[in-house]
Amino acid sequence: METAHTIGSKYNQVKNLPIKEIAKLVRQNLKKFKDCKFSVTSTYNTINVKLTACNNLLKYFDVWEGYHQKDARYKDSFSKEVKSIMNQYNFDNSDVMTDYHHQNFFAFLNVPHIDLLNQAREVLNLPILKMNGEVA
Repeated sequence: METAHTIGSKYNQVKNLPIKEIAKLVRQNLKKFKDCKFSVTSTYNTINVKLTACNNLLKYFDVWEGYHQKDARYKDSFSKEVKSIMNQYNFDNSDVMTDYHHQNFFAFLNVPHIDLLNQAREVLNLPILKMNGEVA
């Protein structure tokens, strides 16, 4: 395994742990964001992180501008920091040139629930969305 392209700084400590136990460690590390609450779930090869509540939305969201629309998205710095917390327990020995994929687990930072997203949209002065994606 020492030949992997990317080895997380804490991978050697957890390489024999099941993904469920690694997810618990990720959850512990996410407590550094004192004003946020996260949902951390896992399957046999995936860890999903979702922001569920936040007291300071402007700190973690900004406006993304597409061709014909604007939307609230995680700030790049926040997204990168959450992903780096997950990836410190991961390794990646994938090779796209040969279509070979080998990781300890898939790590995803998921889109927040529409209620939290609408709170962020309100703070950023963007239109509120309904559950079907239409503007309220």
